[in-house]
Amino acid sequence: AAAPVLWLQTRSDPAGRAFGISLAGAGLLIAGVYVCALLVVLRTPLRPVLRAVFAPLGRMALTNYLSATVLVLVAGRALGGPPHTWPAAAVPLIAGVILAVQWVWSTLWLRRYRQGPLEWLWRWATWTRRPPLRRE
Repeated sequence: AAAPVLWLQTRSDPAGRAFGISLAGAGLLIAGVYVCALLVVLRTPLRPVLRAVFAPLGRMALTNYLSATVLVLVAGRALGGPPHTWPAAAVPLIAGVILAVQWVWSTLWLRRYRQGPLEWLWRWATWTRRPPLRRE
């Protein structure tokens, strides 16, 4: 389903409405392809490896999302501009480094604590009582 939408996008004027609609549609359809591919891979012997990699990141999703934003802003200062001005090779490299640092940090953090620091604050604010943070 994504292929015809992508074809429509290549035939559209970038300033026109059809381009924007096809861009959004193609993005959603391709995201669906990624989700389906991940679900298929999770039914293989790679499941324990994927779980070991993604579980710590998922348990600290809010903390990692906001810290990635800060790290990208720091990288932007170092590279002298916003991400769309960076060299093409720098983007996946920076993303990979940030993801690796977050995975190590999340794994080490979760050995001592039940959840990430921002997840803990979020639960405290939501439940209006302080949840336990440290593991026993």
